[in-house]
Amino acid sequence: MENRQGYTLRLVALTILLIILVCVSPAPVTGSGTGSVIVQIQIQGYGAIHGQLQNALITSNNNVTMSMVVNDQLQTPQGTFPIQATGDWNGALNNSSLSGTINNVQGKIHVCLIFSCNDVDFSGQGTWMGQLQTTSSGSGNYTGTITITNSPYPQIQQGQKIPIYGSWTSSFASAVSELNYHASLVLATLMVAIILTHRRRRACKLK
Repeated sequence: MENRQGYTLRLVALTILLIILVCVSPAPVTGSGTGSVIVQIQIQGYGAIHGQLQNALITSNNNVTMSMVVNDQLQTPQGTFPIQATGDWNGALNNSSLSGTINNVQGKIHVCLIFSCNDVDFSGQGTWMGQLQTTSSGSGNYTGTITITNSPYPQIQQGQKIPIYGSWTSSFASAVSELNYHASLVLATLMVAIILTHRRRRACKLK
């Protein structure tokens, strides 16, 4: 009888321990994509353009990822030209400091001059840094270059490197403790096993 009671107590203790471990494990911090990017492109009078940082994520091991999306208009002496670009921001959180690299930047400028319209393609890279002011917001600066990969215009030469720089802000959701789905199934199974075992032993005792 004492062995049975000890076995049941051990099951209960294990269940309580699992509940504590799951509940105190932090969930990843996910962003709603409300960040912004200001890019300065120094080429033939091109001014500032704006983009968005989306899918901002700080994982439980302090890795940081964000996706940059640019869909704006360049104001130039020759006219206004649409520009589109995407890129990956990867880095890390160290205490409240944020830093990382900008990779896989791919974009195009749709240029129309006189009766001709063509795309000027470019790639890019850079570095970024900043501070996490609160658990829900961060900001900072970045620098980098874009490289013209395809251009039909002699004024914009293929292979030309153009400095870029700017500032960024991003919003993050607060970290919350939540039960993982699989952990919940394990806990539910253990609880059912404990109840059934207790009832079976109680029924045997009554007999």
